[in-house]
Amino acid sequence: MILLLLLLCNLTIHGTISMVYNFRIAQITKQPIAEQSDDHPNSVMGLLFDVYEQKYNQIHQNFGGGLATYIRNFIPYYFRIDGAVSHIKASLNGTTSYSGTQTDDILFTMGRDFLIGEQAKVTISGLFGIPTHAITGLQHASFGYGQVGLGGQLDGIYNLNSHYALIGGTRYIHFFGRKAYAQNQDLYKFNIGNILDLLFAGKYNGVKQGLELGYTARFQFGAKISPFLANATSTSNYIRNSFYGVYKYRFKIHELQNRFLLNLAYGFDSRPKTTGNKNIITVWGSWTVNF
Repeated sequence: MILLLLLLCNLTIHGTISMVYNFRIAQITKQPIAEQSDDHPNSVMGLLFDVYEQKYNQIHQNFGGGLATYIRNFIPYYFRIDGAVSHIKASLNGTTSYSGTQTDDILFTMGRDFLIGEQAKVTISGLFGIPTHAITGLQHASFGYGQVGLGGQLDGIYNLNSHYALIGGTRYIHFFGRKAYAQNQDLYKFNIGNILDLLFAGKYNGVKQGLELGYTARFQFGAKISPFLANATSTSNYIRNSFYGVYKYRFKIHELQNRFLLNLAYGFDSRPKTTGNKNIITVWGSWTVNF
């Protein structure tokens, strides 16, 4: 029976995630307006993460690894580059179906801040992602989309007072298809299509500590594959909901500004209910140094 289930699951996309495209990592807890400064234009961030996914078809997947980011601020502009690596483990009914390590896509971001009065700031950004490996999502769980991505992002912060703020954002990314091999070694041209992200959050900023609580929605749509393979497109289009909390602690080491973040998130897919994610638990911690 287990062998039969494995064969049936091989006809669908096992699952692909990308940490560099994850909305909460691509734009981590937007900084208050008061923290803008030309004195420390460089930021380096290291992040450790673990993502557990339980799908409706009884497949379990775990992605654990790290992400590195470099940010250069030349106010009001900024440039950012993100890269990540993860170990992947997928199983069905306790039997491991895939285990391996992959790198994520490399994501370049460049944007500009616009101040609106003394309380609000809006940021417009362009995003360009390049793959680091072939598309493996037709064969097994994979890390990184493996396709060139191009898009834009609009996000902003509104300070209610010196301690409380509201955050919102939206992002659209289009991906360009590539050739991909299925498990039976048939060759296809596969495109995951488009991603639309929405974010709403509130945050508290203390002198050293802070807290952010929010909700994100992701819509992945427009997947295409040639020659046509029904399960490939139906399992690639989804609607995902996530609720998260981020704790922040800020401190100095030898006059360098440091920032520690700890995130816990819970998510689920509203669609599809056959091969989508029933539960998604994400934990990550990051350390950022400004210099």
